[in-house]
Amino acid sequence: MNGNPDGGECQVDAKRILRDSMRRMRRELPDRERRSAIIAEHLVALPALAAASRVMAYKAVLGEVDPVSVVGWLRARGVDVRMPEDDVSPDWPDAIIVPGTAFTLKGQRLGQGGGWYDRFLQGRRKDALTIGIGFEPQVVDIVPTDVHDIELDCIVSEVGPTWTHRRTTP
Repeated sequence: MNGNPDGGECQVDAKRILRDSMRRMRRELPDRERRSAIIAEHLVALPALAAASRVMAYKAVLGEVDPVSVVGWLRARGVDVRMPEDDVSPDWPDAIIVPGTAFTLKGQRLGQGGGWYDRFLQGRRKDALTIGIGFEPQVVDIVPTDVHDIELDCIVSEVGPTWTHRRTTP
């Protein structure tokens, strides 16, 4: 869904302002580790993630939700987990855990600005589950989007999972 069909300079500015605000907020959260642990508990409780045999995850950068415990849990169960630097084909994973700077409950995502995930998600299998993870303050009402931005199936924060309109059942 395109939040601004005209795009342009205003769209770029809106994305930059929201990214800066969300990055600052994430850095200032005093309890990121505790929040990440709660998010991890919600993730491992998702039947669709537990059923996956190939999962794309990521290594957190400063301020992001750290999925390291989920990656360990998946690997202990025999799941093949890969990272973006592993040069995986977009049609490989059954589930993709996606970071972001902001999310909406409709599945819209604002990333870091490089477009890697949007390009990767374009080629995913249609049955591959896409899960955005972020801290509750990163879930906002509106995220500026462009036509190339990919909506996610599920957003998971400390509050728990929210399934988007794309996928209504776990």
